Amino acid sequence: MPTKYDVFARIIEKAPCKPKDLQFQAEIYNHLSALENRRWIKKEKGIITPLKTTQTIAAAKIIKYCLKSGLNYNHFFSRNLPLAIRSLVDNAPRLRPSNLRNNKDFVELLKYLEQHQFILIRKRKPRTGTVLEHQIFKYVASFHGEKISVRETIKKNKEITKNILNGKNTPINPFDKRVFSFLAGSAQLEGSTITEGETVNLILKDIYPEKPQKDVQMVKNLHASLKYLLDNLQEDITPKRIKKINEQIMFSLHSNAGNYKKTHNKIQGNPSFKTAGPVEVPLLMEQFCEYLHTIDNKEKCIENIGKIHNELQRIHPFSDGNSRTTRTIINWMLIKHDLPLLVLKMGAFDTYMSLTKLSKDRNDEKLTAFIQAAILHEKLIN
Repeated sequence: MPTKYDVFARIIEKAPCKPKDLQFQAEIYNHLSALENRRWIKKEKGIITPLKTTQTIAAAKIIKYCLKSGLNYNHFFSRNLPLAIRSLVDNAPRLRPSNLRNNKDFVELLKYLEQHQFILIRKRKPRTGTVLEHQIFKYVASFHGEKISVRETIKKNKEITKNILNGKNTPINPFDKRVFSFLAGSAQLEGSTITEGETVNLILKDIYPEKPQKDVQMVKNLHASLKYLLDNLQEDITPKRIKKINEQIMFSLHSNAGNYKKTHNKIQGNPSFKTAGPVEVPLLMEQFCEYLHTIDNKEKCIENIGKIHNELQRIHPFSDGNSRTTRTIINWMLIKHDLPLLVLKMGAFDTYMSLTKLSKDRNDEKLTAFIQAAILHEKLIN
């Protein structure tokens, strides 16, 4: 059965419209009446239009973000969400404080946030971790007319490192669920609207979603690059092989795919992020690969994973696709050293971006701590 938020989402899409234009199979007149009473919509001569208020503007932002990201916006409209976040902040690092753990609705909501990395788990029993800062929580706060203050607690932790290193790691293959999560997340970080489920259908069943061709191509290219990585897993990572990764990632998306940049590139939205000049790139890439060769065990790899990421991303050797290339090389190093895949989901995007392309200052230690936290989270939740 549709919720009133489903009805409002359809009204935003179709307005001005009549009730029949919304094309719901179920009865929706009670929802329309409720929306009208709350002054979310107005009806004149049978025509429905949404009204602009602080609450409806916030609601539209939540709906738009969730539809683009493959999230269920109904969870973010829940009255329980601000209460849950406040309780987690007040009881940090506990993720199942006494006032939440015996309430089924709260627990289901927390599980949803964990599944999409809005919350990162550090330990299963007792369940501890941290809530990540995210723009959508600001929309939720505006919608409910409340303040939601999130305080991230991500810092280097020997226990997290130990838990990642211990235990058997299942080998990765091109059709692993974790691979599809990585592909979807890496593409979404660059603006793709392809969800994880659509990624599975695209790669396994050749079912093309009704999404922009560029988004589809981005996911297919990332899958090809990961297959190349797995085929060459035990080979040395060289400038030539990194070029090949970028060539596959940017296939049909950029004319200079697989070649070093010829002009200086700038990071949109962050003039503070300085990258190497084109003349510097060949030598810096040789030095970068030499550095990778010194990382000869899993302990060194997981301890230096933030530095590896920052080194390559700040060289920014290619005309485009540098961040996708960087994340692929990160996973090459992780898989090579029998460590879990790095999977980033929607809830972790804002934190990841604040530590990489949108960072004011380079901080290898903090990025390492975040990557380790994300890796451990996926290990614990799956």
